[in-house]
Amino acid sequence: MQPAYTYSAIGMIASMAEEVHNPAVELPKAIAWSVPVGAVSGLVFLLPIVFTLPDVATLLSVQSGQPIGVMFTLIMGSRGGGFGMWFIIFGIGMFCAVSISTAASRATWAFARDRALPFSKQFSRVWTPPMASESLPVNAFLLSTTVQVLLGLIYLGSSTAFNAFVGVPVICLGASYAMPVAVSLARGRRDLIACDAPFKLGRWGVPINVVAVLWIAFAIVLFCMPAVIPVTRQTMNYASVVFIGFAAFSAVWYVVNGRYYYDGPPLPEDAVLEMSDEGKESLEQKPV
Repeated sequence: MQPAYTYSAIGMIASMAEEVHNPAVELPKAIAWSVPVGAVSGLVFLLPIVFTLPDVATLLSVQSGQPIGVMFTLIMGSRGGGFGMWFIIFGIGMFCAVSISTAASRATWAFARDRALPFSKQFSRVWTPPMASESLPVNAFLLSTTVQVLLGLIYLGSSTAFNAFVGVPVICLGASYAMPVAVSLARGRRDLIACDAPFKLGRWGVPINVVAVLWIAFAIVLFCMPAVIPVTRQTMNYASVVFIGFAAFSAVWYVVNGRYYYDGPPLPEDAVLEMSDEGKESLEQKPV
């Protein structure tokens, strides 16, 4: 599960597409470069830890279940050194939290704009907060942040339930990546062949897409399995239950509301047609 987190969210870069110049070129570059950059930086950080790793039994005996602080203290030989190493992790976590919150707020705003969420009118509002120079999806940001805080509070009541919610994002992201690829394969990749994309896989497109879908399907099954055997009520992996629950809620909401209002994200040609229609209206209204 932990290695999967490293590469599970690279597609969330697409959430920032509407705030990037020339996204058709820049976003694929960002997604592609995130893999080698993450691999190299991860190796630079992990290799010293691997060569200086303390006794594993000592780390496993930590009552909190989070041995990273003890590990850094033993490696550095002092509490100050251990805190310094832990502070690096804390800083990385803060940067990750900022990027995750930003991407989540943009995804929330996009769904609200397309009327795919309850109370879409409120959460799709974009306004300029104090001390800001540009309009921002503040309401969508507050919604996504509130949900994150509430999910964090679950840990105070049940670590098992918290682990279920923590594990399900990898499954959801994997499913969200696999579905459009599977639909494209089912349609014979006609849309991709017809469009003038800046990056093309050519004849390798079909086998790469097939491998991607099969791998994600296999990974989702693995992520639903319990981590230890024998399985008890406490060690059971409930991520699959949460995943099915969210899927059921989404299906019900689509039947009740989405199919009447949700048309999908706007396409570039839609914007061109809208601009041309506005131009025609202005010409018609212009006095001769």
